[in-house]
Amino acid sequence: MTGPLNGIKVLDFTWALAGPYGSMLLSDLGADVQKIEPLQQDERRRGMGPYVHDVSSYFFSVNRGKKSLLIDLKAEGAQEIILALIRDSDVLTENFSPGTMDRLGFGYEALKEVNPGLVYASTSGFGHTGPYKDRGAVDIIAQAMGGLISTTGHEGDPLPSKAGYSIGDMASGMFTAIGVLSALVERSTSGFGQRVDVAMLDSQVALMENPIIRHLATGEVQGRMGLRHPLNTPHQLFPTNDGWIAVAGVKDSNWQLFLGILGLDEYISDERFVRGALRTENYAVLEPILFAAFRRNSARYWIEHLEEYFLVGPVNTIEDVVNDPQVKFRNMIVSLPTWTGGEIKVSNTPVKLSRTVGGAVRGASKPGEHTEELLKGVGFSAEQIDEFVSRGVVATGPMD
Repeated sequence: MTGPLNGIKVLDFTWALAGPYGSMLLSDLGADVQKIEPLQQDERRRGMGPYVHDVSSYFFSVNRGKKSLLIDLKAEGAQEIILALIRDSDVLTENFSPGTMDRLGFGYEALKEVNPGLVYASTSGFGHTGPYKDRGAVDIIAQAMGGLISTTGHEGDPLPSKAGYSIGDMASGMFTAIGVLSALVERSTSGFGQRVDVAMLDSQVALMENPIIRHLATGEVQGRMGLRHPLNTPHQLFPTNDGWIAVAGVKDSNWQLFLGILGLDEYISDERFVRGALRTENYAVLEPILFAAFRRNSARYWIEHLEEYFLVGPVNTIEDVVNDPQVKFRNMIVSLPTWTGGEIKVSNTPVKLSRTVGGAVRGASKPGEHTEELLKGVGFSAEQIDEFVSRGVVATGPMD
């Protein structure tokens, strides 16, 4: 593995999406991520489909590059194994409900005595403090309680809309990875690890920065904006005669040029639209005028005529995205091998480094594929490992 985190060992207790996405980012950046999985784990238990080459593509996508150790955390002897791994680790990641790791004997206060340099990262719905700390959350709860859903969808639509992907989960995973990296940097001077506590709700509040700061400054409560920006006009989606495009970068200084390209010269001196604030104020009048102009030609036509002066792009489908020449050139879609002998394509990491390259290079491991390797790496003999297997503490592969 290459990457700037080469040599950093991560003991990963995460499951579902929020936690694994954060440790996946660390793996992509070169960390040696050692995933703890339940003893009875197999591909069907790992996650939902679609199943490709008998592998859960859902699990595969966010657990790529990680080693797998199958262990019963409640079995006698499990604590001995985990503590040995902790002594050899730089980072622990987990996203159990608050208190679960403490009940297992692997809480932060206990483990920092075993390894004072350990960075212990916890991702949860509401964090490990506060009145909601014992409540559970999933992606849609974070989107709803964090305010995102109240701003998503079209003005006047009676039905709320969530984001089309799991930003509630993935944002907390990203912030967890950032927290781990910052703690590792600080450890390089202090010599000590620390607790990283990231909440899904907090992560949504952080991402809602603009609507929140405007509310705190003015009292305004942003609702659903549909196609457009709440302040900049036009800064939005427009319908063409064969699809939709996104247009931005229209300013007071180039408004007349914009109208000229659209063939709307008769509105160049219209006092209702000469300033951005006036265009926003009179948006109900302006929108049908602009929509009618854009519908006269194709998306390609408008992109070609606008891109020299403005920011413009197509509204792509997922199929369009994965086949986009820029996406391909940036190596954002990569094929990774499955442990069953096939290949699955996944989204690559967006972090591009000039020397320590990193990125997605290995698929998800076979359940228990690295159990023996990891235990030998922290000093257990072959005889001890065989005994652990016979007693049902660990397994070296999927169990029947």
